[in-house]
Amino acid sequence: MLRTLLILLGVLGIADTLVVSAYSNLNFGTVLPLIIGLPLFLIGLFFRPVTAFFHTTAFGAWVKGLLIAAYAGFFALVAICSGLIYREGHATPPARADAVIVLGCAVRGERVSLTLARRLDAALSYLEQNPEACVVVSGGQGAGEHISEAEAMRRYLTAHGIAENRILLEDRSMSTLENFRFSKALIDETIGPDAKLVFVTTRFHVFRSERIARSLGIAAEGFGADDIAWLSPNNYLRETCAIVYYWLSWRI
Repeated sequence: MLRTLLILLGVLGIADTLVVSAYSNLNFGTVLPLIIGLPLFLIGLFFRPVTAFFHTTAFGAWVKGLLIAAYAGFFALVAICSGLIYREGHATPPARADAVIVLGCAVRGERVSLTLARRLDAALSYLEQNPEACVVVSGGQGAGEHISEAEAMRRYLTAHGIAENRILLEDRSMSTLENFRFSKALIDETIGPDAKLVFVTTRFHVFRSERIARSLGIAAEGFGADDIAWLSPNNYLRETCAIVYYWLSWRI
């Protein structure tokens, strides 16, 4: 029974990485299920010699305890962080902001990805409800992108009826930290340092993004766009690791 369960869990992790990597960008969240699943699969596959190693040598007992502690600790962190991520990602944004910052992500050539389109659609909804607000599209040009993420977002918003004079273009940033730093400088210059700010990103990313903004002294509340459902497990796993990294480096 235990052997079958280990093999099944291992196969699920390996299969997840293979399937997701075929349709999405290769990143830590994509590879993490493979990292988690492969040891389980190998233990299940070689169950008898592995369990004999665990139970007949002191080193084997130490390795077994380390594996159990690592898996239990990791999934406890995933549970805690997932609760925080979900709560922040489903928060309602405050009304009457002066500016909405849209955090960029992948562009396919010159077209926004599905994830970025959902962020922009969430921004469009907010802008319709708050007609005095402007929008900052924030994102530089990365590998495989023919134009900057900001320019792709500008085109998307204008095609959906947002006037050019409501859009501020920030096309230098290459990370979430730079998204906020460069967007805030642009807002200070064009609107003023006392502007009320909100930002939009994908739901799983709101919690960490708010803390990154706070670390820069920027008061901005986030609201979330819908994630791609079949990518959510990978995104939550990756985001858990990112949050723990920031906690350990005292950045949150």
